[in-house]
Amino acid sequence: MNFVVGAREDLDAWAKLGNPGWDWENFSKYLKRTYTVTAGSETVNDGAIQTHIPDEETKWPKVWRDTLAGLGYSVDNDPVSGDICGAVMYPDAIDPKTKTRSFAGNAYLAPARDRPNLTVWTGATVDRILFDHTAEGIVATGVQYFTRDGKLDTVAARKEVILSAGVFHSPKILEQSGIGDAKLLQSLGIDVVVDNPYVGENLQHHPISLLSFETVDDGKEGFDTLDAIARQDPAAVGAAMEAYTTQQRGPFSKTNCNTMAHLPFPGIDTDAGKRELQELLDQFLPPAAASSSSSSLGGKATPAYTEAAESFVRSVLTSPTAASGYYVAIPVRAHPGPSGRMVPAPADSSERYFTVAVLLTRPLSRGSVHLTAAAADPASPGHSHNDNNRSNNFKLSINPNYLAHPLDLEILARHVRFLAGTLARAEPLASRLRQDAGGKRTPPGWWWAADGTFAGAADAEAAKRFLRETAVASTLYAGTCAMMPRAMGGVVDAALRVHGTRNLRVVDASVMPFITRGDTMATVYGIAEKAAAGIREGL
Repeated sequence: MNFVVGAREDLDAWAKLGNPGWDWENFSKYLKRTYTVTAGSETVNDGAIQTHIPDEETKWPKVWRDTLAGLGYSVDNDPVSGDICGAVMYPDAIDPKTKTRSFAGNAYLAPARDRPNLTVWTGATVDRILFDHTAEGIVATGVQYFTRDGKLDTVAARKEVILSAGVFHSPKILEQSGIGDAKLLQSLGIDVVVDNPYVGENLQHHPISLLSFETVDDGKEGFDTLDAIARQDPAAVGAAMEAYTTQQRGPFSKTNCNTMAHLPFPGIDTDAGKRELQELLDQFLPPAAASSSSSSLGGKATPAYTEAAESFVRSVLTSPTAASGYYVAIPVRAHPGPSGRMVPAPADSSERYFTVAVLLTRPLSRGSVHLTAAAADPASPGHSHNDNNRSNNFKLSINPNYLAHPLDLEILARHVRFLAGTLARAEPLASRLRQDAGGKRTPPGWWWAADGTFAGAADAEAAKRFLRETAVASTLYAGTCAMMPRAMGGVVDAALRVHGTRNLRVVDASVMPFITRGDTMATVYGIAEKAAAGIREGL
């Protein structure tokens, strides 16, 4: 629910791939149509999505800013500027008047529900898109889908079909419809409509590392945490609910994840840091690698796209004002268990924690998502294994390929080392975290020395091993129907039209050729606004 806009360099890199009109200067015009930002009594813009920078009800945000300022980073950054390097308070997609979530459903759909040319079917599941081969090319004529009660039906398209099923299901539906790698489709018994081996490739995400530090309990006001609520303490939950229902305040009125920072490669402003980075680039991203016939990114990335991706990441890493690490500070223990769900402190404890999550902003690793055969389910009437009903013939095979590129691991390890060895030990934050050996830290393990220091702070190999054992996936994905020229490995063109078709578009995060530096939601709204404008203008 954080409204995090993409960076200027993200959008400019999209445009350089051969996507005119997608640079920051042009795209930001559409992005501004999507949001209204309220901070205190000040309101910026007049867009559909209501966002709100919440009041600071604890001292943690100020401590965060002051600590980063002491380390030489800027702390007065405009959260929607596209140019951020340093600390920032991001708005929530929450209506400040009601303190309820503002999203596509109530901000865009609800005001349009009474339009005579709009029909919404809930509970319908798309099976495939239908096509005709005409003299003008391949035309999408409609969609085959399952109704809520499981019946197979079709709806005809008068002008266009727009696919917005997300990073995993947009490529799934394309493949079920015959658009994808011909070899894969033929092996599954699907007639090939458009042979494009890049459908479902280029999957990207931000891997995360989380470190939680037990806080000092000295009775000072303003340093409450959310741990009692996370433990479901009745008194804490009751007080938070009362504050929300009677005053529209408290932890239930916001995400509590607004305190963030976008930081460059640690030490980039020092000679030693520059040397370390150059050594990493020479080893893991040498210029000669771009001419290789095989991609270092993984999957089916073309040499041209590989070269562009490596050039973009190199430009980010060597810039003192471009972020390779995305830091999110949260006053609560955030320790993922084996299932990936967060594990709170023990219910019978009074421990309080401050957590910092570090995300790799510009990964080079690329995964994939593709159809694979699935056995028919005899217990599902009307969903037999046949060509007229493809949804249940197949399942998805998702390979996220986390941290597969060696440079991804190296860069994230440097940010984790910086967090544990520098940021958490810098004032005034250091005085609020237990620095003694008795102070608890998560995730627990060999990486914490007896004196409480992080083994990876001084040892890059230890930091990398820590990440291999503890890093988790974010919920931010992109790239599987990438927008770029077909020869470069694209699935859609700059008008978001699927290559090889005349009237089928994809409009969601799957079209991002490079994932943005943070949460993707705001950028997706901007993509939708730009797509809508293009459709209205007949582009």
